Amino acid sequence: MMGQYADAQPLAPTKLRPVVSELRGVRADNNLAVGITAGSGTFFDEQIDLKEPEGAAFTAKILEVYEKANPRKRAWKTEDLSNHTLRIRKLLANAVRAYFFRDQRSVLYFRGADVAAYREKPSWMRHGSLGEVVDALAGAGLVQTVTGKKMPWYSKRSSTASSYAATNELERIATETGVTRHSVEQRISSDRLIQLFGPKLRQEFSWMKGGLTQASKGEIITYEPTAQRQQWTATLEAINDFYRQQDIGLGLSPDELALWLAERNDDPERIGAPYRLPELFKTDIYRVFNNGDADNPRFEKGGRLFGGWWMSIGEELRRAITINAQPTVEIDYAECHPRMLYHRAGLRCDGEPYTLPEIAAYERSTEVAPHTYRPYIKWLMNVMINCRGRPEFALKPDDIAMPPDFTVRQIIGFIEANHKPIVRDFGTGVGLDLMLIESEIALAIVSAATAEGWPVLSVHDSFITTVNQRDRLEALMNDAYIQRFRQRPLLK
Repeated sequence: MMGQYADAQPLAPTKLRPVVSELRGVRADNNLAVGITAGSGTFFDEQIDLKEPEGAAFTAKILEVYEKANPRKRAWKTEDLSNHTLRIRKLLANAVRAYFFRDQRSVLYFRGADVAAYREKPSWMRHGSLGEVVDALAGAGLVQTVTGKKMPWYSKRSSTASSYAATNELERIATETGVTRHSVEQRISSDRLIQLFGPKLRQEFSWMKGGLTQASKGEIITYEPTAQRQQWTATLEAINDFYRQQDIGLGLSPDELALWLAERNDDPERIGAPYRLPELFKTDIYRVFNNGDADNPRFEKGGRLFGGWWMSIGEELRRAITINAQPTVEIDYAECHPRMLYHRAGLRCDGEPYTLPEIAAYERSTEVAPHTYRPYIKWLMNVMINCRGRPEFALKPDDIAMPPDFTVRQIIGFIEANHKPIVRDFGTGVGLDLMLIESEIALAIVSAATAEGWPVLSVHDSFITTVNQRDRLEALMNDAYIQRFRQRPLLK
C-alpha cells in the first residue's frame, strides 16, 4: 500500500462505519444516543482543520442549516462572524477526524466559561462558546451530545467532559460537499510555532518508581515577537505549507498496518480514543525552547523540532515511510552529541564513543555478542550529557540490557576515563546547548531542501528523504555541520 492509505472514501455508513446506521431516528439531544459514551472520545484540538475547497464548502452548507435553525435578530459584526465561522469549522473538522481515525467517534470538550484547560487557547474557544455552538448544532440535528459532569472532590466517581458526535445528517452533508478522510489536516497557528518553556521542576525521588522523576516540560512562557522569532516562524510556515502538499505515508500491508495500530492502541501514553487509522495528516512541525525566563525570555536552550508524525515512530517503522509514493532513506549524524562536544572544543573524535574497552572485554569473556551493551552505554552517556546531578539515579528503559556484573557508578567511571577531554561537560546540562545547535543545523537542512523543492523530514539528528535525493541530502548535512564546527561529521 503506497501513499497515506488506500483510495479516498466518502463518509458512507455502509462502508466505513456500519454502527452509524443504528443512529437513524435517534433524537439529536438524547444523551443515550448510540455511539456516544460519557467521558469517552478524543479531545477537541484547535489545530485540526479541513482542506480546501471542501472545508469551505462543508462549513458554508452547515452555516446555512445552522442559521435556519437558529435565526439571529441582529446582523453579525465582522469579527464576531469570523470567529463564529471558525468555531463551527473547527468543530466540524474534529468530528470528521474522530469519525475516520478513531474507534470512538465522539469529540470531548469543556463547556465551562472559566475552564483552566482553555486559558491559553484562542479567544474563539473560551468563555463557554464551544458549548453554545454545540447545543445549537444539536438543535439543528447535526450532532448528538452528552453533557459532562464535574464531580466534587470527595466523590468516588470521576468527572467527565462533555462530548459531541456527527449525526447521519451531518455525514450526508459532508459527503455531498466532498469531505473524505483525506480532507483532514493539521494547521498549527503561527503563534504556536515557536514555544518557550520555563525550567523543569527539580527531580524528586519516587519510591513508587524506584528512582528520580521529573516533569517533561516547565510552564509555557508568553513572549513578544522579535525580528528573529518572526523569521523562524516564517521559515516554519513555509516548510509546513510545503509538507502539506506532499503525500507523506507508510508503505505497509494491511496486516502490518493492523499490527502497528494494535501496538499504538496498547500504548499507555496514547491520547484519546483508540485509532482506526494512523493520523498521518499531522505533518506540521514547531520548535520548543527550554529553560526560559518569564521576566527575560531568551531562546538559548533546546529549540528542537517537534510535531511531524514520523517523529513518534520507531526507527524500524520509519523504513516504511514513503514520500509521494517513493521509497525513502534515513541518514543520521552518528553519535551526534558526544561528537559535538569534541568538535565544539576543537578536538577530533576518533573511534566509536559508545564503545568502552572495559565493556568490550567483558562481552568477550562472557561470550555474549559484540556490542550487546552498547545501547546501555549510549543511553547512560547521553544521560550524563543531558542531566544535572547524579545520573546513576536515572530510570533505565526496560528494553536495554545493563552489564550485570558492574554497578552504574563503575560504568560511569569507564565513560569518564575514556572521554577525559569532555568529562567537564558531564552533569552540567550541556545537552540543551547541543540541542540548540542540532536544531539550527536541522532547520538549515530542511529549509534548504524546501527551497530547492524536495522534501526532507527531520527526526532531531537524522533526516529522511526519497532515495533519489540521498546524495544531495548528505551534501547538505555535511555542509551544515562543517559550517558550524569546521569538522566533518560521521554520517550513517
